[in-house]
Amino acid sequence: MQKLLTAASLTCAIILGNTLPVFAQTNTDYEALITVTETPEYMVEGAKRIDHLEAHELYQKGAVFIDLRSTWRYDQAHIRGAVGLELNSQFSKERLAELAGKNQKIVFYCNHSACDRSAIASAKALTWGYTDVYHFADGWSAWSGYNYDQE
Repeated sequence: MQKLLTAASLTCAIILGNTLPVFAQTNTDYEALITVTETPEYMVEGAKRIDHLEAHELYQKGAVFIDLRSTWRYDQAHIRGAVGLELNSQFSKERLAELAGKNQKIVFYCNHSACDRSAIASAKALTWGYTDVYHFADGWSAWSGYNYDQE
């Protein structure tokens, strides 16, 4: 499984221009929650996978949105009110605790369904005890494509 995840991440990194695959990191329990499909897309056991309509509804209800994309991409444009926490350098258990309670609705997103960052963050949040975790796999590409609130 580790080799498959690493290969999928490396492929995405090459295609999308990322410098290092996220799964190259040494891991703990969270990886067991992530499955890579053939397309490749990422599924997270325990997180609710949502589409743009469900994401927009959660947004309107005040859910916490976390953008895991690079700082550069976040600075270019993001979901209005979303907090930018670049996965490799800013996302941590302590930082997430500052932003949301364990039972609060949290929506994680990155660029699109082939991006692993939101899956990794969702899985980590679950292992840290968060109970209402949403994986908005289509992320920024879907949100901006439907012209929802953005900054």
